[in-house]
Amino acid sequence: MKIVVFGGTGFIGKVLCNELTGKNQEVISVGKRKSDHEFTQGWGFTRIPFTRGILHRQGDIEDYKFVEECLNGVDAVYNLVALSPLYQPIGGNKKHDDIHRRGTENIVRAAEKCGVKRMIHMSAVGANSNAETAYLRAKGNAEKIVKKSSLEWCIFRPSVVFGEGGEFISFIKKIAPPYITPLPGGGKMRFDPIWVKDLVEIMVNYTNSDFKSGEIFEIGGPEIMSMADITKAIHSSKGRPCVVVPIPMVMQKYLMAIAEIVPSILLPFGNDQYKSLKLDPVAKGNDVEKLGKSKKKLMTMQAYLAGKSTIEE
Repeated sequence: MKIVVFGGTGFIGKVLCNELTGKNQEVISVGKRKSDHEFTQGWGFTRIPFTRGILHRQGDIEDYKFVEECLNGVDAVYNLVALSPLYQPIGGNKKHDDIHRRGTENIVRAAEKCGVKRMIHMSAVGANSNAETAYLRAKGNAEKIVKKSSLEWCIFRPSVVFGEGGEFISFIKKIAPPYITPLPGGGKMRFDPIWVKDLVEIMVNYTNSDFKSGEIFEIGGPEIMSMADITKAIHSSKGRPCVVVPIPMVMQKYLMAIAEIVPSILLPFGNDQYKSLKLDPVAKGNDVEKLGKSKKKLMTMQAYLAGKSTIEE
């Protein structure tokens, strides 16, 4: 089977491409960055190398002709392209619509024209056209496009994903220093973080075996943790104490409003990030076991931090 992975140079994309190659699939990674580029952006991300044999094409999903060229003669397509919800994108929140909705529209249109049989779309917990944040609204609108397509499709909505090459742990360490740690609302926002390799294994096993068109799966990890829990676990893994000091949400709202008018390249936070602090991106029902994976066998964040303590310094 010939498979194209849009977003193949990203955090989840690289792990997915390597996993698919291990299943003897012909894989083409498509990304805006070069395949050998180490994406740090000042946050300390770790590069994950590709397995040998993965082809790569560099380009932009906003360019329809490029997308169509990528999908000629392809059997299945994964769409993992996404902007991070953790910071305000350069170009403002409109960029979420450009990448998530319009990019997905280009992929679906080209896939239908080129006779691609199957599409696996990566969305997010909370995706909805009427959601609080621009990120989740754009994700919800992208889902609508996939659902209306003539393709065989399935949608995965993961909670927060962590692992080598990811931004989440590094991001928390940047905004929440050890010792005395101020957190909005005391860090009550909840997640059920899932390890990237567990997520990818679940996706590949499903799409390669028991695939059924029209399914939507919410995927989370083995435990629900608050932002305060996660922050403490991260610093504890380094032997650093962490006392959480709550920042009133009203104060945080004003800080984010100020950040909104500052160029995002200088201060990459805004009102969308404030709104996201009031949401709990926890997978409803968590479909992990429905997909054949025992929650007891999933990697916990504490276990990952204990075994990978030198990663994401």
